[in-house]
Amino acid sequence: MPTLNISRLPVIGWSTLRGPLACSMSAVIDLPNKVWTSSGKAAITFALREMRVGAGDRILAPTYHCPNIVAPIVATGAQPLFYPISSTGAPQLDHIASLDLAGVRGMIAAHYFGLPQPMRSIREFCDRHHLALIEDCAHAMFGHVDGQAVGTWGDYAIVSLAKFFPVLEGGCLVSSRHPLREAPTLARSIGDEVKNAFDMLETAIRFRSLPGINSGLAALFSLKNKLRHRDTITAQHPPAAAPQSPDVVREGLAAFEKNSPLWMQPLRGTRWLAQRSKRESVIALRRRNYQYLALKMTNIPGTRPLFPVLPEGAAPYVFPLLVNDPERYYQKVRLSGVPVYRWDRLWPGTPEQAGDTGAQWAQQVFQIGCHQDLDINTLDAMVSTLQELLASAHLSRQGADL
Repeated sequence: MPTLNISRLPVIGWSTLRGPLACSMSAVIDLPNKVWTSSGKAAITFALREMRVGAGDRILAPTYHCPNIVAPIVATGAQPLFYPISSTGAPQLDHIASLDLAGVRGMIAAHYFGLPQPMRSIREFCDRHHLALIEDCAHAMFGHVDGQAVGTWGDYAIVSLAKFFPVLEGGCLVSSRHPLREAPTLARSIGDEVKNAFDMLETAIRFRSLPGINSGLAALFSLKNKLRHRDTITAQHPPAAAPQSPDVVREGLAAFEKNSPLWMQPLRGTRWLAQRSKRESVIALRRRNYQYLALKMTNIPGTRPLFPVLPEGAAPYVFPLLVNDPERYYQKVRLSGVPVYRWDRLWPGTPEQAGDTGAQWAQQVFQIGCHQDLDINTLDAMVSTLQELLASAHLSRQGADL
C-alpha cells in the first residue's frame, strides 16, 4: 500500500488568499480584547496569569485533554481538578457540583473537534459557583451556540492559529468580558520572519500545494537540506510526546523566564495570514469535508463516526472516528499517511471515573483531518486506505477467533 502524502494541518497554497473576506461566522480572534501569543498553551498560561492563579489554587480541567491544557495549570503552581465529560463532550456539571470546590478558581471547557458545547449551562454553572471560565477554542476558531459566538461565553478564550490557518505557530488569548493587561514581551527578529516564510514554503512544497513551482523548489530545498545535513522540517507531523511528570513541568515552566517561548510574540507573517485568510472558504470546505467523511465512513468494520451529524453552527477542526480496537490499528493508520491524531497520553494522575467518556475517547477516538486543503480525491484516498487497513485487520481478527 503506498504511503499517502497528506498534511495533518492547513498548508499555504495558491488558494490561501483567494475568495471574499466577508464571513458568515465571526472568528474568535476578531474580538477586540486580545493578546497574540506564541501558541495555544501560551494563551492558557496568560489567561491564568490574568486570573492571578498561583500556588494553592485549583483549576477544573476535563479528563479528555492534550497535555498542553494541563501543563500551564501546573506551571503556575496550581493543581488541576479533573472532571468527567458526557457522551457529547460536555462537562458533567452535576458531578462537578458534588465535588469539594474549595480553592477552585476557574474551569477550562473545550469545544472538542470544533463542535460547540452547550455554553449557556456551563456559563451559568460558573457564575453560580463564582468560577472564571476559560473557553478552550483551540478546536473552534469559528462557530456559534445557544445564540452566541464561540469565544464570547468565557471570561477568557484561547485559540491555536495553526489548526485553522496555514501557519506554523501562534495562538491568541481573547476576552469579551475583561481588558487584558499582560502581553508577551519578546518581539521577533527579521531573521525569524524570513526563516518562518521559508519554512512555510518548504512545508507547502513537501505537500505539493503550489502546482507549477513544486518540482523546481523541491530540488532547491533538497540541496539546501543536504548542505546543512538535516532532514526536511516535520512540524506538520510531530511525534506524540508523553507528558512529563508534574514536578518536571513545574520546574521547567513556573519561572516564566524571559527566554521562554511563552513570552515570544507570534510572527507578523503569522498574524497577517490568520487575519487575511479567506474565512468563508475555510468554513465551507471544512464543513463539506466533515460531511463527506461522515457519509463515506459509515460502514467501516469496527468503527463508527462519533458525531455523524455536523451541527449548523460548527466549523470543524477534525472528524472524530470511534474505533473499537484502537491499539490494533492506530500506528498502522499513522504510518499509512492518513492525517490522524489521538489524545492518548493523559496527564499523570488523571482519574478514572464511572460514567466518564474521557478515558474512552482518549484511547478510541481517532481525530481525522478534514481541513480546507483536502479535496474530494484526497478524501477518497483517505477513506480507501482506512477501509483497507481496518477491514483487513478486522477480518484477520475474526479468523483468529475461529
